[in-house]
Amino acid sequence: MDEDLARILATGGSAASRELSRLHDLAREFLPENEELRYGIASALAEVGLKVMRPAFDAHPGLEAEFQRRVDKYGRTT
Repeated sequence: MDEDLARILATGGSAASRELSRLHDLAREFLPENEELRYGIASALAEVGLKVMRPAFDAHPGLEAEFQRRVDKYGRTT
């Protein structure tokens, strides 16, 4: 995978992860009794990291460092 495609995948995975985290927070706050829903969201979140972001970072390790620098600087992925 070329670096441009890896960056596109990592950026998309990051955006999907943010949205899934938001949904998990909503479910935890407003549907605390629905553990299955929260587990499903958490599983999807893990899969995005494992199946989308990890291959991009493995193909271009400098990309992972770039994303981590943003997290360190801004407290979140951008």
